[in-house]
Amino acid sequence: MRKIKILQAGDLHFDTPFKDLDKNISMISKEELLEVFSRIIDIAMENSVDILLLTGDIFDNLTINKKTLIFIKNQIERIDNIRVFISPGNHDPYNEKSFYKMINWPENVHIFEGSMENVVLEDLNTVVWGAAFNEYHVRKSMLKNINIKENYINIMTIHGDISNTDDGNEYNPMTIKDIENSKLDYIAIGHRHNFSGILRENNTFYAYAGCPQGRGFDEVGDKGIILGEVTKGAVDLNFVRTSKRNYYVEEIDISNSVSYDEVRLKILSAINEEDRKNNLYKIILKGEIESYINLNEAVILEKIKRDFYFVKVIDKTEVKLDFDKISEDYSIKGVYAKKLLEKMKEEDCDKEILKMALKLGIQSLSHEEVNLNDYK
Repeated sequence: MRKIKILQAGDLHFDTPFKDLDKNISMISKEELLEVFSRIIDIAMENSVDILLLTGDIFDNLTINKKTLIFIKNQIERIDNIRVFISPGNHDPYNEKSFYKMINWPENVHIFEGSMENVVLEDLNTVVWGAAFNEYHVRKSMLKNINIKENYINIMTIHGDISNTDDGNEYNPMTIKDIENSKLDYIAIGHRHNFSGILRENNTFYAYAGCPQGRGFDEVGDKGIILGEVTKGAVDLNFVRTSKRNYYVEEIDISNSVSYDEVRLKILSAINEEDRKNNLYKIILKGEIESYINLNEAVILEKIKRDFYFVKVIDKTEVKLDFDKISEDYSIKGVYAKKLLEKMKEEDCDKEILKMALKLGIQSLSHEEVNLNDYK
C-alpha cells in the first residue's frame, strides 16, 4: 500500500515581539526562530519528506521584516523537490494586505486562498485539501462537505480551533463530528501551540503539532513538529522537538529562608546548571517566611540573573503567622492581622487579595510597632 511521508509545522509567528523578554533577548529570540525554521527544512530534506504542511500563523499580525520574507523564500527554495501546502490562519489571513502576496513563492508551493479546495498529486496518489482565513475571525466551521477521492490518500492542512459546537469560537470552530464526517485519512491542524498527540475519530487521524519554538511563559516545555507517514486509513506519525530553548515556570518553596543568599541557593539547587544556562525561566517563590523578611523581587533577580540565560522572579510567599500569638497581640499589627483574618472567613471575599494585603501590612508594621495601650 502506498505511503507518503509528511512534515507538519505551523504557528511560527515570525517577527513576534517576545513581550515577556527584555530587548536584547527578544532580538536574539527572533533570530533563533529563523534558525528553528531552517532546522525544520533540514529535517524535511534529511527524511526525504514528500509533503510539507504549514498550518497557518506563519506571520504574526501586522509587521514583518523584509529580510524575514527573503529568508523564508530562500529556505523554501532549498526543498524544490518537496510539495509545500500552506493554510493561512487568524494571525496571517489571506487577503489584499497579506504578507503571502509579498513573496514570489517557488513553484512547489501551494497557498490555499479561501474556501475549501483540493489539489490532486497523481504521482503520490494523494489529494491535499485545505482552506484559508480571509479575515481575523472565521465563525463557522470550514470543515464541511468534504467529498474525498476514494482511491487516493486524502490529507488536509487547516487552521482552526476544535469546538464542542458549530459556533463555539471565532477561529474556524471544527467539531469532532466534522472530523469524523470528513473521512479524511489525516488532518494537520494549526492554532493551538501545544502538541495534542496523534488523535483519531473513526478512521480519521488528526493532530496539532503546536508551535516549533515557544514565545512566552504560556508556551512551556518542548516544542516541535510532526513527522512520519500517512497511508490509506493509517498513520505512523511522531512528535519531533525543534525548540532551541524552552520556557519553564518553576514554583520553588523557600519556607524558613532568612536571607537572600539562602533564597538564591534554594533556587539554584532546584534547577540544574545546564538547563538554567540554556532555557528561559519564570521562578515563582512559594512557602511561608517570617514577617520581618521583607523580600524584594528585584534584589533576588540581581542575585541570580548571572546563573540563568533568562529569568523572571515572582514572589508569592506568605507570611508565617502564629494565630494563637496574634490573638493575644494588642499592637497595631495584631489588630490589623485579626481584622483581615476575620474578613477572610466571609464567603464572598477575595482571599488572594486579602492574603497579599496581610503580607504587605504585616511586613510594613513589623518595622515600627505602636502599642494601642499607650493611647488608652
